[in-house]
Amino acid sequence: MPGFSPTRWHSPGLWFLTAGLLFSALLGGFGLNNYRTARPIAEGTLRGLALTLASTIEALANQDVSLDLLRRVSSPDIAFYSVCDEGGTQVFHTNPDLVGSPVSPNFTVPDFAGYGFRESRITLGTGEEVFEFLTPVHVAGQRLILRLVLHTYQADAVVRRSQAGLTVLGALLAVGWGLGGLVFVYARRASRHRQEMAEQKHLAQLGTLSAVLAHEVRNPLSGIKGYAQLLEEVLVREEDRWFANQVVTEAVRLEELVNDLLAYAQPAAARIESIDLRDVVERVFALLEQRAAEGEVRLVCNPEGWTRVMGDADRMRQMLLNLLLNAVQATPVGGVVSVSAYRQGGRVQLVLRDSGRGIDPADLPRIFEPFFTRSARGSGLGLAICKKIVEEMNGTIEVSSVPGRGSVFTLGLPVAGDGP
Repeated sequence: MPGFSPTRWHSPGLWFLTAGLLFSALLGGFGLNNYRTARPIAEGTLRGLALTLASTIEALANQDVSLDLLRRVSSPDIAFYSVCDEGGTQVFHTNPDLVGSPVSPNFTVPDFAGYGFRESRITLGTGEEVFEFLTPVHVAGQRLILRLVLHTYQADAVVRRSQAGLTVLGALLAVGWGLGGLVFVYARRASRHRQEMAEQKHLAQLGTLSAVLAHEVRNPLSGIKGYAQLLEEVLVREEDRWFANQVVTEAVRLEELVNDLLAYAQPAAARIESIDLRDVVERVFALLEQRAAEGEVRLVCNPEGWTRVMGDADRMRQMLLNLLLNAVQATPVGGVVSVSAYRQGGRVQLVLRDSGRGIDPADLPRIFEPFFTRSARGSGLGLAICKKIVEEMNGTIEVSSVPGRGSVFTLGLPVAGDGP
């Protein structure tokens, strides 16, 4: 896979991401804090109402020890209330039928030390959750127990609003992040598209210039090579023939460079057809056998995973020959260059692996650029041509490398319709 490049993380994008995370954390913390404080606020509201009602009820009870005046106390927040003695017998109840009955079979007078009241949430037989408030009241020198049971719906409105606010906030954050993600993806895509367009324009200009130079150089170069070959044949002195041979050798190298320039700048149209990938690889291996033997490099072809792919057989051979020749040249004595394949969806992944010196991580992002090379005699066009060929066949090429341990080139090629 391509090496990681810090330039992929543009500082504006990273800044917006950080700002978005901080903003989301602040909003989330604010909403969560509101939700956590909503219940205490509701409890405080109910407690304040209960204390007010208790004070009113105690004052009315002392005005009329028969407790008849207590029936005047009403509020939409009151479910019911009662007054009982120390034994738990109700001496007053908003439901007259319950006067004289015990509060409950297991009722015991609570210890009012400390706050002077006891409060809790209970569930009535109707299923409603209510707020129960117990506090002592003193009537005509006698201590009685006031039991106030309040509806919680209005007081809990703050809790419900907080829950709703938290839900809405979460939904807004989710939508915001979703939209932000889409904008980020489209912005990245647009940026890549602009870069690709600029690169294509640059490569087109480079290709035009290369083609012009190649055509202008080819004819004079052929003449130089021809005269040098003629001199090599007619010269008598061995030293003179050696110099003529050097001219021919360098002319041939320049011819190869010109051919590479033309292959890159004005490639022939690819003839896409179903081809036997295994056959192509074996033919390339046959061409490399002598070179590999000279360097004591072993060529290995994995027998599994092969199938037919869509491509141009001639250009495929050219590409594989270039890649595998590079691998053989980079592999030390006793090393191995292997080729394997496996099916992945609608593609065959062709893996070329060597045990050579590897590629500098700093060079990985640039190795497919035209004219980029670390070789003193290299043109820097070989891998650029390989990339162009594989892309013309609707394929992909990726590279990973560990310095000192070798490199791996992975070609993704479309499977032919009649492939297994």
